[in-house]
Amino acid sequence: MDEPRKVAIYMRFARAPRAWIYCRTAEPNAFAPRRQQELTAFAKDNHYEIVGCTSKQETGTTMIRSGLAEITNAALRGEMDILLVLNASKLGQDIWNTLEYVGWLGKHNVEVVCLNGELSNWEEGRFLRTKQAMQGEAI
Repeated sequence: MDEPRKVAIYMRFARAPRAWIYCRTAEPNAFAPRRQQELTAFAKDNHYEIVGCTSKQETGTTMIRSGLAEITNAALRGEMDILLVLNASKLGQDIWNTLEYVGWLGKHNVEVVCLNGELSNWEEGRFLRTKQAMQGEAI
């Protein structure tokens, strides 16, 4: 392997994970700034490099929202390794749509980390396989 390639590979693995913070609230909420501070503190405690933050007041009943569009575009550009959220309901209220989105992020090398520990990319796959089995789809 040539020397520049070795250096590039080493640098890719040696850097701190790049984290994007996502805070969503359905209505004006006095706790929203505090939640963002908690996510920021979590990122710093875990030595993540914070590369972006999306804080939106919008409903979680649909997956077509400006906040998720920001995250989707950042994932497509390869700008983050981790998406930090307070809990899975901040991504969406419909669990199946949320799990599919988490799966899509996983395919784009983005790990979803919920501050309350309720969801991981590994669990997303297990839940979607369960859904397919319940619907009689091929696994």
